[in-house]
Amino acid sequence: MKNLKIFLSTNKAYLISLLAFTLISLITSYVFPIDRRVFAYSLFLLYVFIIPIMLGRFFKIKKILREDKFAYFNHDPYEIYLEDMLKKKDVEIGDIRLEARKNYDDLDNLLSIWTHQIKTPLAAISLISQREENFDIDKELVRIDDYITSLLSMLKLRDNSIDYNFKSFSIDKLVRDVVKRYRHFFIGKNLSLKLDIEDKNIISDPKWLGFVIEQVLFNAIKYTDKGYIQISYKDDILQIEDTGIGIKKEDLKNISKFGYSGDSDRRNPSSTGIGLYLVNDILTKLGYTYKIDSELNKGTMFSINLSRNKLIED
Repeated sequence: MKNLKIFLSTNKAYLISLLAFTLISLITSYVFPIDRRVFAYSLFLLYVFIIPIMLGRFFKIKKILREDKFAYFNHDPYEIYLEDMLKKKDVEIGDIRLEARKNYDDLDNLLSIWTHQIKTPLAAISLISQREENFDIDKELVRIDDYITSLLSMLKLRDNSIDYNFKSFSIDKLVRDVVKRYRHFFIGKNLSLKLDIEDKNIISDPKWLGFVIEQVLFNAIKYTDKGYIQISYKDDILQIEDTGIGIKKEDLKNISKFGYSGDSDRRNPSSTGIGLYLVNDILTKLGYTYKIDSELNKGTMFSINLSRNKLIED
């Protein structure tokens, strides 16, 4: 029974063709006054020619199955050949993926080592500039440090290796520490700073929330040439508002995508489009919602809902 099943599945197309030709021949011989011996002889020759081919295919498939080259057999040897080729390609693709992953890991390690090592000479330059009271150097050092911190943060977020440290801390102190970091930018651009912060302790990760505030505040400073920046906190809502150039309505839905900076020539030629991408990723992982309201040439307001979420326990 097994051999018959293999024979039928192997030669299904041939058998259907033979059956169809036989039926047509029989019908034709009865309908038309043609010598039936001609049809019989033609059928005999066809069967003599086709049957050895079918038997040859059958024994060939039997041999393939006996050698256990494939665990499953569908229709014919060509499909088996394709299956074998696809299996080989799968193995090759797997090897390529492993090699690519190794290269990515090596690159990540190199970038992590480089970014940590470069912070040491930057800290030394910062101390020298403070002694010399060179605010321009201080501002550029802050920019460089921000870029390095963004790179490190992106590597950690991509690797999903963040160890969150939720604890109670003063939101007012956190904001003031961030503002102090950018004080030379406020002075250099003659921007007013308005703080309206409800002094209370919140439970969150101060390191990553501080990073978010830094990114949003620095964006506000970059794109505000006159007026003020206001930071407020009340009823669990942290808001950073500026009187800068604003964001186009069509750019708002894409502003947190990786590498997207909108109208970068008008906003800032050095914009990388990474800051808000990281902000979106971090806030999502911290469990906070946010929204961006902006009006072109009037300013932008970034609001973060810091209400307690299910990820945090007392």
